[in-house]
Amino acid sequence: MKSFIVTVLALLLLAVGGKAFRSRLQPRVVNGRNANPGQFPYAVSLRYNNIHICGGSIISANYILTAAHCLTTEIDGEVFDTAARWLSIRAGSLHVGTGGVVVPISEYTKFPGYFANYGDIAVLRLAQSLNFTDQIRPINLTQTEPPNFVSIVAAGWGRLFEDGPRPEILQYTSMVSLSHNVCSILNPLVDESFLCLLPSRRNINGVCNGDSGGPAVYNDRLVGVANYISESCGAPHPDVFANVAHYANWIRQNSDLENADVTSSHSENVSSENSTTENGNLEV
Repeated sequence: MKSFIVTVLALLLLAVGGKAFRSRLQPRVVNGRNANPGQFPYAVSLRYNNIHICGGSIISANYILTAAHCLTTEIDGEVFDTAARWLSIRAGSLHVGTGGVVVPISEYTKFPGYFANYGDIAVLRLAQSLNFTDQIRPINLTQTEPPNFVSIVAAGWGRLFEDGPRPEILQYTSMVSLSHNVCSILNPLVDESFLCLLPSRRNINGVCNGDSGGPAVYNDRLVGVANYISESCGAPHPDVFANVAHYANWIRQNSDLENADVTSSHSENVSSENSTTENGNLEV
């Protein structure tokens, strides 16, 4: 813990000058590892014209959770919504371009308060229901925020490093959750609707371009949706995620989860990471 506090203090020094985190995520998990079959059965590739643009998470047979900015396009300074007919997801495959099933998106709903970096979350309705298998399963939403300073797993098909190649196989990495107080010191624009994850002390890692919309998971529950980064990919600054606990009621009301038993686990036999201790704390 002492070394972690030193790391946080170093970040505070780097933050002098009040630079805000505003870089949109590009496709990547920096310094990640190849995922194993069935390790992230809820992770999907969100596609525009069958080209990977973002990540997403299966929350039911009919709905996917992702970031709202994945559904917009900026042209000459104006932001336009992407027509749902151009969107689809690939589920059930570790490979971004092959395998699994590809299902069209029929419609989507962005959080009504979405503006700039705020409210950056959306639900996608599938044109066809998914058939669950060992490789295709939903993940439960968290009902509470994760504890501070525990290991959180992020996954995606984003770039392997700044301006680097995009992986063919799903990548994952462990990060550390920060308290709102610490994160708001580093970035005054962050409020309780965000979840801040710090690169682990073992190596510089994190999310990047193409990881937007992808999952952050703690104890087999979805706690975050990848939103944006500070500085460059893999820089020693917190990456910013939408805080699923903050939006959980809205997500349920705008999907078919409203009447679901939120206490049951869809993936109780699926392990997303083996680098946490029994109580969820980061291993030394």
